[in-house]
Amino acid sequence: MKFLRYLKNLVETNLFLSSIFDKVASTSTYQKLIKKNLKKITTDVKKNKNYNIIIETTNFCNAKCVMCPHITMKRPQKIMDDATFNQIISKLKKEKINPNAFILNGFGEPLVDTKLINRIKIIKAEFPNSKVKFYSNLNLANSKIIKALIESGLDEINISLNGYNRQNYQAVMKIDYQKTIKNLKELIKVKKTNNSYLKIRISMTLVKANENSATKFIKKWSPLVDSVSVNKVHDYNNGVKDINNKFKINFQKIAFPCRYIWDTITIDVNGEVVLCCLDYESQYNFGNINSQSILKSFYSPKFELIRKNHLKFQSKNIKICQHCYTPYKNGVEWLVKNLY
Repeated sequence: MKFLRYLKNLVETNLFLSSIFDKVASTSTYQKLIKKNLKKITTDVKKNKNYNIIIETTNFCNAKCVMCPHITMKRPQKIMDDATFNQIISKLKKEKINPNAFILNGFGEPLVDTKLINRIKIIKAEFPNSKVKFYSNLNLANSKIIKALIESGLDEINISLNGYNRQNYQAVMKIDYQKTIKNLKELIKVKKTNNSYLKIRISMTLVKANENSATKFIKKWSPLVDSVSVNKVHDYNNGVKDINNKFKINFQKIAFPCRYIWDTITIDVNGEVVLCCLDYESQYNFGNINSQSILKSFYSPKFELIRKNHLKFQSKNIKICQHCYTPYKNGVEWLVKNLY
């Protein structure tokens, strides 16, 4: 997996390699391979119920990232109540779902949720074979929280560190760089001291303010954490201003089926089963777990119609998918057996 992330970073930051990969992906041989893997993976996931479960425990966020529409989000901001969280756990058990991984994210910063540590412990106790992870800017952490995270059983944390230095970090995220770096260094230290198996991953979204330092960013952090990745940015269907520069997504090429709408069940802060984690307004919802089974919502006729469009390589017909990066990654997610 680490080697695959290395290759991904090369393609993301090298326009020549990216164009070569696009040519390979346009061939019938490559597309047949993707379709073959797609059929096998989706069949296995449905049969074994090995879904990834995204739980948006909060949609509050302390950052104001320039590539994120959170500041314009109209959904009421809240922390998921215990009744909804417990209902999710209960229904997963009742429906005999065997989660491959839990991702405690949606459209917010998980550390805003003061019950996060306890919720990690509950999931690990109820689903000991499932991985638990989340994405965080880590700015709200402190020594107590870091210690609790290490001891909670958390398997992986991905730090959104969208800048190589203080200047471009704060230009992108609008939060204190020094505090984040202090927390990150302490997390790395405490992990080492406790011989923890926690995976620490770092990612940077490429925008005008930081893209020129992408290579330096990878070189700086790679020796210190388990993995580093850089990513192109989508515009959330025109939900944010276009802040790309040289690493733009090519929306003219083939849009491959998105794996996440088959293997990842996303539940928002109100218990709605929604299309994916990028549906920041929960516009594409298919049922609430408080009144309907999780799988009935996930396989609703409305959701299945979206999948059919993706299978026909016509995700552009779905508004939210039109400018999402995932369908334009040449289907690479179908080349990996387990993403988490």
